[in-house]
Amino acid sequence: MTSTHSVFTYGTLQIPEVMQLVVGVDFQSSPATLNGYQRFKIKNKTYPGIIRNPNKTIEGILYSGLSDHALVLLDQFEDILYERCLVDIKNEAQQAFVYVIKDEYKHLMADEPWSLAEFEKKYLEKYLRDINSW
Repeated sequence: MTSTHSVFTYGTLQIPEVMQLVVGVDFQSSPATLNGYQRFKIKNKTYPGIIRNPNKTIEGILYSGLSDHALVLLDQFEDILYERCLVDIKNEAQQAFVYVIKDEYKHLMADEPWSLAEFEKKYLEKYLRDINSW
């Protein structure tokens, strides 16, 4: 029996085209909220990271039905800065994986929040080309 997983995305993987390029499949998705984390830009990168902050929440996209193979592809796609963690998703009676900045890399976080709209406007086109050549 094949197990399936859910993944909460808060950065570039919220964009269905990015997710599809990385894992090669479209998955069911829905808006979701993650409590207890805060999203920031990463210095000298176009993508964000999250760290624990009990007073904050993050809006993102929850993908469901991911195979073990899709998780392996996501693990390979994510930078060494991240670790995959299991978290509770607000208003969803389920847990999901999320990629969190490892403690040893927290110093690379910028003080400013990351914006999906800004990323799409300034960086998405090049980002998609880079993924295609990956």
